[in-house]
Amino acid sequence: MFEFIDQIKQYLPLYLLIFARLSAMIVSMPIFGYSTVNGKLRVLLVALITGIIAPMILSQNPIAYTSWLLFAIDIIREVLLGLIIGYGARMIFEGFTIAGAYVGVQIGFAVISVLDPSNQQQQPIISNFWFLVIITFFLVTNSHYFLIAVIFKNFTLIPVGTAMFHPVVGRDLIHGGSLMFDLALKFGAPLMVFLLTVDVAFAFMARVMPQLNIFFISLPLKIGVGIFLLILSLNIFQSLFSYVNSELQTFVTGILKGI
Repeated sequence: MFEFIDQIKQYLPLYLLIFARLSAMIVSMPIFGYSTVNGKLRVLLVALITGIIAPMILSQNPIAYTSWLLFAIDIIREVLLGLIIGYGARMIFEGFTIAGAYVGVQIGFAVISVLDPSNQQQQPIISNFWFLVIITFFLVTNSHYFLIAVIFKNFTLIPVGTAMFHPVVGRDLIHGGSLMFDLALKFGAPLMVFLLTVDVAFAFMARVMPQLNIFFISLPLKIGVGIFLLILSLNIFQSLFSYVNSELQTFVTGILKGI
């Protein structure tokens, strides 16, 4: 009986540290962390992965604590590490939400919002559409296997209780923010330029024919052109997705190496 208690004292801290890091990663990662995934299912997934990883780590890196304070500090460290990794993976996807907001303003859909099931918040309708499309591409091309690999391999790169948050990690996160806006601009630029050309054409028509009710004509035409361009944007997704996937893997790998 006392041997069993000693084993619990030896094994339980490691299991809790792994569970803390995985929980933070799953909550903040794309796909796994969206509110459309049932909370009980996420807890079950984290517990299952913890049960798989912990025995392998225990034989290589036994952990023993003599103070509850040190254990609490390591728990916080693991949670922060998991959030940083998950946030880094999710940041790229948010670029398409921003791109949709840009294009929605040009089309005239800026005031139209729908409930985004991934975060239970109101999002511009174009942002929601593009976000669902990029998630679909991500799953169809099996790119989510990279996220699964990160969940398992990060424990090899960063052993439990050894994470060090160097300044380079902050620099990488700031770079990720700029990359998010850069990606949004690259994806939304073709549609924004075309819609701007349409606005210039309407302005020219209003100047040449003052009697024409340009406001009555321009709104339905811009919406029609915008919907047509959204259909064409699916082809842009196919040509841009390899670049997005490459940037995602490079960014997440850079964060892991920095830590």
